[in-house]
Amino acid sequence: MILPLTDNNNIPLILSTFGLFVIAALLEICGGYLVWLWLREKKSISFGLIGGVILFVYGIIPTLQPSNFGRVYAAYGGIFVVMAIIWGLMIDKKRPDRYEIIGGIIVLIGASVIFYAPR
Repeated sequence: MILPLTDNNNIPLILSTFGLFVIAALLEICGGYLVWLWLREKKSISFGLIGGVILFVYGIIPTLQPSNFGRVYAAYGGIFVVMAIIWGLMIDKKRPDRYEIIGGIIVLIGASVIFYAPR
């Protein structure tokens, strides 16, 4: 798949694929967080069950991406890292330090190169 970033015709594709990555990350983090609450914080088993269902739905989202499994998951990893940092800021109220921010920028650049570089 060739996706030159300078071609305006690819902007909708880039936005939709990036949106799918963000949705997948939110589902994975939310589902994992609910399982975390169930097991680590001794919440009701319903937290774990709902988390499991959300994690199942998360597993479906990457199949909607227009590329192969390895490339999708390699690029998704970068988006996941950034979304986890944002989750920590918004939900856990933990401000990221400079190294988390720098690392997040690096993996986001890497994810962009992996998924959107012309081939």
